[in-house]
Amino acid sequence: MELHTIKSKLVDVFASSKLAGNGLTIFWNCSDLTKQEMLRLTGEMRQFESIFIMSAPGVSPVRARIFTMEEELDFAGHPLIGLAAHLHEEYGTDKAHEWTIQLNKKQVEMTSVQRDGFITAEMNQGSPNFIGSLTNDQRIEIFQALNLSEASKSNLPCEVISTGLGYLIVPISQGIEHAKISITDFEHLLAAHQAKFVYVLDVNTFEGRTWNNEGTVEDIATGSAAGPAAAFLHKANLVNSNEGFQISQGSFVGRPSKLNCLVKENNGTSEVLISGDVHSIANIQFSK
Repeated sequence: MELHTIKSKLVDVFASSKLAGNGLTIFWNCSDLTKQEMLRLTGEMRQFESIFIMSAPGVSPVRARIFTMEEELDFAGHPLIGLAAHLHEEYGTDKAHEWTIQLNKKQVEMTSVQRDGFITAEMNQGSPNFIGSLTNDQRIEIFQALNLSEASKSNLPCEVISTGLGYLIVPISQGIEHAKISITDFEHLLAAHQAKFVYVLDVNTFEGRTWNNEGTVEDIATGSAAGPAAAFLHKANLVNSNEGFQISQGSFVGRPSKLNCLVKENNGTSEVLISGDVHSIANIQFSK
């Protein structure tokens, strides 16, 4: 792979301080990169996801692409939160800014606010799409695949919800520490329910866990899952409209993170907003 000069920045997202939260690499000056090159750069950084800015500075909306080490995603949360903070840091002139990000299939409205030493960014994930609920037999199959016992179950159904990426929300009342993907073809099982990933959610503590579909990498803080999880909690009347709350994630991999959530309701319609704090860690330059 031949690289022209590509600038990148390391940031920590949903982080209370530097070297916490979910790490992210933001690449820019990327318009000439191929998909394979972006995959290889993401693999080089060994993070759950990377985001690439494809448009020139000052162009709105900002065109961006998101990659895991295995594939391109049409939507993801913590890369967008990190990107909004980067745009504020590089191009912002006021304390608060608005940004429009164009992904492959979704346009996302973002805001950013300068704090003392970090930036808080927020994304509007729009109205949630409630795709479907699992039967009890289907829930039992999912529980077995996730190493969860019947004692862990809550009185709420497992449900597939999307705010850009379909998540199977698996509500439990206890035992989140035992959750793991324990079968080899979990992605196929999820696809049967029109879900891309799973999110195990303790509905008592509002703590969540998710992994890549091989179960080999646990994500630290997942903004694309926080939206569906927030919509799920709101539908179950566990949170109130127009009142902020937090979902915790990452404690089982030593990176405790907080995802701020808000379900706005107005005239019978709802929107999910997810926000978090972003700390810049380092600048890196790749070249030929």
